[in-house]
Amino acid sequence: MVVLVTGGCGYIGSKLIRDMVADPKFSGTTIRVIDNMMRERYVALMDLPGKSDFEFLEGDIRKDEDLKNAFRDVDMVVDLAGITNAPLSFERRELTFDVNVNGGRKVVECAVRFGVEKFVYSSTASVYGPTKGVVDETYHCKPISPYGESKLQAEEFCLQTSKQSGLDVTVLRLGTVHGYSIGMRFDTVVDRFAYLSCAGMPLTVWESARTEKRPYLHVADATDALIFALGRPDMKGQTYNVIGENASVNRIIEVIKGEVPDVHVTVTPSPSLNQLSYELDGSKIEGLGFRARKGLEDGVREIVGKFHTLLGGRARRPGRTTPKMAVAETSEF
Repeated sequence: MVVLVTGGCGYIGSKLIRDMVADPKFSGTTIRVIDNMMRERYVALMDLPGKSDFEFLEGDIRKDEDLKNAFRDVDMVVDLAGITNAPLSFERRELTFDVNVNGGRKVVECAVRFGVEKFVYSSTASVYGPTKGVVDETYHCKPISPYGESKLQAEEFCLQTSKQSGLDVTVLRLGTVHGYSIGMRFDTVVDRFAYLSCAGMPLTVWESARTEKRPYLHVADATDALIFALGRPDMKGQTYNVIGENASVNRIIEVIKGEVPDVHVTVTPSPSLNQLSYELDGSKIEGLGFRARKGLEDGVREIVGKFHTLLGGRARRPGRTTPKMAVAETSEF
């Protein structure tokens, strides 16, 4: 069997390709990765487990020839490729839609053309926008960022194609991912705050954002959900929320203080660019037997553990000044 992972060198992808090897269902599987290496995460390809065959193609999902090479003999696809930074998507709107929508459509069309058995699309909770109460997958989405808009359009194309062609598509709307992966990113609040705390830098939060809730998901649970969906034909043509916890910024800071007690938090009355709160219901996929195994404590503990030397250095040099540029804002969409 050949499984293609687009964007397989990213935050989630670099862990997924390792976790698939550990799953008995994928014993002897060829795992093929296509990634354009825009973020130069070559480390994601280092020291891969030797239980499966790995193939790597440095390519772009918007290029027909690259996709043709990637889809040779493919049985299953996990589509993780895309522009994922929501705040920056306002500045890179054209690129975001070109990659996430146009590129995403090409990937789905290739899956149909090459007779792929299963296609799992990794979407985001950012498609929802402002909500009232805890919402499920039937809620009418109103994304407020180009990132969220582009992912919703790509979702809709996936599901429409599934109806028209019979392609077995499953869409997973992941909460904001946190925790350690070899392909780390630090532009989301949990990982960013954990790093800043270890480095002795202040956490600057908007007063209005302290009690707002958002859905979060440990990266290990994200990969578990993707693997879970690959083996479930009864998830065809369906969309699922995947979350670990709906949490506020206050809750995140509380967890961080449990690992880094001397963290300094600054609250500012300045208005947030993203004043919205949304909570998601993950019971649909849980009803099929999926359960998130890790929480915010696990994600924070992992990141803090990786930066333990910074904590030791700060203890030896108390009272050091903090660069003004090192503040963090909760700016997820």
